[in-house]
Amino acid sequence: MRIFKFKNYMKIFYFTFILLLALIGKSFSEITYLEILKNPTDLRLNLQYAKEQEKKAEYKSVIATLERLTNLYPKNVDLKLYLLSISIKTDSTEKTLNLIQEIQTSDQISDDVKKQVAQVFDDMNKKKIDKDAIAKKKKREDAQLAANQTQQSEAKTKSPWTWYTEVGYTNMLNSNISSISEFGTKNVGNTIQVMSGVEGDNVTTLRNTYGAIYQINPSSNLSLSAGHSTSEQNRATSDENDTQSLSATYSKFLKRNTITSTFSFTDANTRRAGDSFTKNLSFDNRFAVTDKLKLLTGINIGRTQGDQNPSNLTKRESNTVKQGFVIGNEYFFTPQHNIKLKYAFTDTQAIADYNAFEDQTVTASYGKNFKIGNLGLTYSISDKDYFMPDTTLAGTVGRQDDVKTKTISFSGNLNQVFSAQKLIPIPKNIGQFLNSINFSTSWSETQSEGTHLQQNFKKESFTFGLTKRMYF
Repeated sequence: MRIFKFKNYMKIFYFTFILLLALIGKSFSEITYLEILKNPTDLRLNLQYAKEQEKKAEYKSVIATLERLTNLYPKNVDLKLYLLSISIKTDSTEKTLNLIQEIQTSDQISDDVKKQVAQVFDDMNKKKIDKDAIAKKKKREDAQLAANQTQQSEAKTKSPWTWYTEVGYTNMLNSNISSISEFGTKNVGNTIQVMSGVEGDNVTTLRNTYGAIYQINPSSNLSLSAGHSTSEQNRATSDENDTQSLSATYSKFLKRNTITSTFSFTDANTRRAGDSFTKNLSFDNRFAVTDKLKLLTGINIGRTQGDQNPSNLTKRESNTVKQGFVIGNEYFFTPQHNIKLKYAFTDTQAIADYNAFEDQTVTASYGKNFKIGNLGLTYSISDKDYFMPDTTLAGTVGRQDDVKTKTISFSGNLNQVFSAQKLIPIPKNIGQFLNSINFSTSWSETQSEGTHLQQNFKKESFTFGLTKRMYF
């Protein structure tokens, strides 16, 4: 790059050189390199050769000649000035700076010449800064132009729809599948039954989901899904069910807000207890107060309707309408390390007054992402206060349930697990396949204490699941 243009101070650089030529007295015929080899120390001859090479723009040859002369005549300041002028022409920044330093420290150079050389140094710095700024700006503009062209090209060729299917398997071991109280009792159809003891069981669930994501614009999308699941118990049959579900979620991504709205419909056919239909609508907002602190808010409304069957003649009494809200915050120590605190309130109205209640739940959670997967710790306290006493069970005694739940979870994808071990190199294609298979495992303990004795129970569960998602 050309560092700067000579102005008045160039006259100074050439002044002494012109004097030297004047001493020669007349012009010479063109000097060959062979003559230089024969007389490498001849100052007059070498200067004439350098001048001839400069006229031809053979600056490398000029620099080589002048460097050799400055080594032979280190006290000759005129040679250094001449070399400086050529170095500037060739944009030899490092060489130019070294020469400026030598000249500035020389005792044989006048203050006026040193001032001129200092000006050269200032101009070099200014030019370098200006050119660096221009280069960076051009680089940014070129990158933005390339990104825009790529985006436009992709927009023309790429469909706004993304389709996928998902298959999953879950196995849950439950120490108290029927929530039998510590007194060996259970509420069955609004009657208290004495059980022989706590029943443990495992529940296997298979599910299949079809979904699509429609990209409305760069800041919003619509997600649709339809799924079916089947649950089977190993010993009992009370919780076996076939479930169909539909959902639609609209997401809007703003500068500081992430807004989502979801409508879902679930048809759960509990084989020994009739069907139940649930519709739910929710609105949620995640607001970034700072880069680390997020404010969480949401409202929801839902309705559940049950159909009685010969096995459960009171199913319709569980028909409910729910409405509630959620507030909370989330703090990120790092992008992979966070805590969350939420408060949820739900008002549930039911056909049977004794099934109506208010639920207040406080949840604290901790999350940490590792190379092998994501750790989650959760603790929640729920207080359910029923509006009316259940006269079929406890006469005039009001019902209140306090439920405490502790959960430890770990999740991720199989590629994280195998890659983190670094024992066996994973081929790229196998890594991509493993990356599409997610795993989840959790342990949970639930402790319920109620004013009704049959609501005093404890249960533990361990769950493991695998999910494979495929895009097409």
